[in-house]
Amino acid sequence: MFTLTSHIEIGQYAVKPSAVEWKSSTCDYTDTCTITLPLSPFVRHVQHITEHADGVAESVSGSPMRNFNEVPFRKGDAVRVCVGYDGRTEDVFRGFVSTINFANQMLVECEGYSYQLRDRHFNKSYQKTTLKQLLTDLCAGTDIKLSAACDNVPLTDCWFKNAPGLKVLEWVQKELCCRVWFDGEWLYAGASKYVKANPDRPTADVKVRIGWNTVSADDLKKQIAEEVQINIVEKDSSGSTKKTKSGNKKYSDIKEVKVRAGLPSDYLKKVAAELQQEKDCESYEGGITLFGEPHVWKADRLTITDERFPERSGNYFAEEIDGSYGNGGLRRTVKLRYYGKNA
Repeated sequence: MFTLTSHIEIGQYAVKPSAVEWKSSTCDYTDTCTITLPLSPFVRHVQHITEHADGVAESVSGSPMRNFNEVPFRKGDAVRVCVGYDGRTEDVFRGFVSTINFANQMLVECEGYSYQLRDRHFNKSYQKTTLKQLLTDLCAGTDIKLSAACDNVPLTDCWFKNAPGLKVLEWVQKELCCRVWFDGEWLYAGASKYVKANPDRPTADVKVRIGWNTVSADDLKKQIAEEVQINIVEKDSSGSTKKTKSGNKKYSDIKEVKVRAGLPSDYLKKVAAELQQEKDCESYEGGITLFGEPHVWKADRLTITDERFPERSGNYFAEEIDGSYGNGGLRRTVKLRYYGKNA
């Protein structure tokens, strides 16, 4: 019999939740988490709350009411969520309080380290720089660390005037066709998502046996390869274009991915090859739902064995994690991308 265990810190407080949900992806730089707490002892008489313009909350009947400003949590408080079984816990989320909502229970909504860029306005102009230098400047003064796995792509003529910090990350995604995501406080940006962004996180090769240590694998379904050729297209200010093909194989259809001009050819080939691989792969992809153990984090490699449907066996990449902790137990739904039988 497993006993659920949690260690959750919000600001200077350790709390015991009613429920926790979190989401983390290699396709999105915003990790999220919602911590559900009982209203007592944090707020009293909440069924009759009226909030005045001065921020003081009182009950309609006039009974004593705690000021909302006395709630012990504040927007921007650091958050750490660890969950597991029998006293053994693993980090599943690190970030900051973004919103506190009051309903039948208190909902503390949290955002990963992208939160520290949300209210930042970036003013910088570069004639020549690199992707690493751009991100280093963007994150200066925050707790964000730049992953050593980032591609050091040379850049020219980059101008940012009062640009919101998250818009700069969007610019990197769009203009460079970069994968951009956080692993805790570590920020990664590069051509490939098949990397280890956080040097403090142990390299994991998780063993999964369908029907043995899984809740469900019903969403792990056959994916058919697409007959599409990926071409990376650069267009400069004069209107001239340059194409980087993903390979020499002929396809019935072409998909063009536009990027800014002047990026190195080896970087563009790497981008094109990975996008092409995703189109060419004929395999099983989708999601599986696991218990709390084995622990799985995004970008982990899963070696899956399926005795009932052996064709589903192989190596997979954990692209996205949706986790939950509460009365229903500890669960992780993992969105997978196929590596191959022997990758």
